[in-house]
Amino acid sequence: MWQGLDIFLAVVEQGSFSKAAQALDVSTSHVSRQIQQLEERLGTVLLQRTTRSINLTDEGVAYANKLKVIQQELMDANNELQGVQHTPKGPIRITGAGDFMANRVAPAIAQFCKRYPEVSIHIDFNARNVDLIEDGFDLAIRFGRLQDSRLIARKLSTRNMMLLASPEYLRSAPPLATPLDLQHHKCLIALSNRWRFNLNNSIEEVKVNSQWRSNNPQAIIHACKAGLGIAHLAEDIAAEYVSAGELVALLPEYQVDDNASWLIYPRKDLIPLRVRLLIEFLMAQFQ
Repeated sequence: MWQGLDIFLAVVEQGSFSKAAQALDVSTSHVSRQIQQLEERLGTVLLQRTTRSINLTDEGVAYANKLKVIQQELMDANNELQGVQHTPKGPIRITGAGDFMANRVAPAIAQFCKRYPEVSIHIDFNARNVDLIEDGFDLAIRFGRLQDSRLIARKLSTRNMMLLASPEYLRSAPPLATPLDLQHHKCLIALSNRWRFNLNNSIEEVKVNSQWRSNNPQAIIHACKAGLGIAHLAEDIAAEYVSAGELVALLPEYQVDDNASWLIYPRKDLIPLRVRLLIEFLMAQFQ
């Protein structure tokens, strides 16, 4: 009765036989055979196959929606029993980068592990914008704006930006009266060469030029202190250097206030208990 249902739901969630096979650690032919046998038992076609994609039939949509409800109720029952009888256990894979991840998120996760010692954590400090679903990560910490509609984003912390330069650079640099003047300056690029500012009563992007790029904010700080150009970094990273007089904050009146670090996770029906607990723990810590 239950044979093939988990495979059918995996195909629905992953969007292809090959991705479902990878997620379930089985062969693609096994997935295809199980779907075919399920359709034969039900006497209806659930998936329309083409050479490039698969699509649910109307019957497939209705069947998948009902199965998801049953699956969620089963998971809730298991989680409730687990919460009563056991502590959460198993691996959680997290990706993120930068000082915020290392100095603020990682210590919070360490406290979570003290509370739930049977959970194992793998943190990948990778500035690359990895595909959580393809690469098998449970959570990500990201800075900026969410692009992927398959993901859920929850704000951990608002992070205002600062435009920075060293006194040495400013002594010989061209005038800087508005962000538009940045086009005539040397800039140090961390994430993007399009910097956002409040201009003309709206948020606009200014494209900047650079001979120095790095996805590590400390490398940007060192280059900025050395007088190589102007940096645009989060305030919590740069404020100490401004307070020490090593860097100067520029054009604060033009800074936007909508930058944040986000907790990101895949949009799917079933999230393991250990992952859900970590999500809520981090949200509570940063609230």
